[in-house]
Formats: sequence, C-alpha cells, structure tokens
Amino acid sequence: MKKILLFAAFLLTVLFMSASAVAGGPDFPEKGWHKGSYFTANAGMMQVTNDKHIITQRKFDSSIDPAFGITYGFDIADWIGPMLQINYATATSQVGDPNNVNTPVTYNGITYSANTFPIENARQHVLDFSLFVRATLPYFTRAGWQPGMVKIIPYAKLGGTGQALFVNAPTNANKVGAFGGGPALGLGVEFFIWKGFFIALDATEHLIMQKAFYTNITDAAGVSRNTKVTDGGFRPHFSMAGLLGWHF
Repeated sequence: MKKILLFAAFLLTVLFMSASAVAGGPDFPEKGWHKGSYFTANAGMMQVTNDKHIITQRKFDSSIDPAFGITYGFDIADWIGPMLQINYATATSQVGDPNNVNTPVTYNGITYSANTFPIENARQHVLDFSLFVRATLPYFTRAGWQPGMVKIIPYAKLGGTGQALFVNAPTNANKVGAFGGGPALGLGVEFFIWKGFFIALDATEHLIMQKAFYTNITDAAGVSRNTKVTDGGFRPHFSMAGLLGWHF
C-alpha cells in the first residue's frame, strides 16, 4: 500500500508541474474524444511473494520478476470504462535441497530418501488476470491548461485479480504451485502524444487470497504422500508497467 501512496504522490507532482508550465494552453477537443476502445502492450515488473517451497524452505528466485502483457479497455464515457489486463512473469532458478544431495533428510517427522529434492534448474510462470473499472475526473478530460502536444490523463482503477503460479521443475517433489484471487486497486497516468497514440504508467496492488498447493511426494518407506508444498492465506503483491498503445 505504501507503493500505491508513493505513486499517487508522483502523479500529483506531474499534474502540478504540467499545470504550472502550460497554464492557459489550448482547449481540449470536443466532448467524447476519450470514448471508445483502446489496446496496449505492457512491460514492467511483478512482485512474486508466494513461491516458497515450505518443505525445503527455499524461495524461488528473487521477489521481483520481469513481466509483460496486454491491456484492453473500452471507455463508455470520456472519464470511465472497463479495463482488462493480462500480465505474465517468468524466471529461471535452481530448486531443491542442498542437504538432500546423496543424503536422506527428515522434515516434520517424515524421512525422504537421498535426492528426493535434487538440485536442478526450473522455470517459474506467473499469470495475473485482472478486470477493473477505470475512471478519471471529468476535469482532466476538459481542462484548458493541458499542453497542445501532450494530453495528461491520470486515473484510478478498482476491480479484481485472479492469479496462477507454477514452478515447472523436472522432479515432481520440486514443483510448486499457487492459485488464488482477490480485489485489486491501482493508479496510472496516460500521456496522449499524437491522435490515438499514447504511453502510460500503471501501478497495481493485488490483494490475493491463495489456496494451499499439494503434490504427491514419495517418502523413504516408499509411501506416496499428498504433501502441502505452499501455504495458503493472504499473499498481496505489487506490479508496475509501462504501457504503449492506441486509443481508437
């Protein structure tokens, strides 16, 4: 939430500087100029907080991964409309337990044979699927102080996110998953540069409630156990992206 507040302060600063620099600029186009559909490509970062293997106590990679995706929206009026965002993050790292190399290990009273959790390379996949209502103040779509070359439209958004995470490791015992959903909120600012062409900065806080993830792991006695490998619970995460698109 601190990140959202800092980003809000940044947007207010941008708006204040723009207003001070170009006061008395030309008026906006006629009412309805900001209506209609838009499409963007997204590139930025995603915070990943729910990929720790609770048996080996090993977190996958760092907490920040590069991300990319798409946004599609339709402004039903100059100031409000639905927004769909799909963002994907991926990274590679090593998984497994160094203490389990050629040596049995015991977790929570259960003994596992050597190399049950081998050190190996794996790839993590994270998908956020979010639907928002996005709105700005009508003041910004009609303000006379807007520059002639660049139109600056800040916005807020409120909606929900579904998330799926999977660590695809060669060994089943090293695989990790996380699935959940919850409300999401964010802030952004669009910069209209030429006709419908625009760039934007977009920040989102996703308040995810995650289900625990289980997988079958065979212990030293040869018994296959349905074992919890990631905890459930509240797992919020933050994302930020630059957007490049066209407003039709």
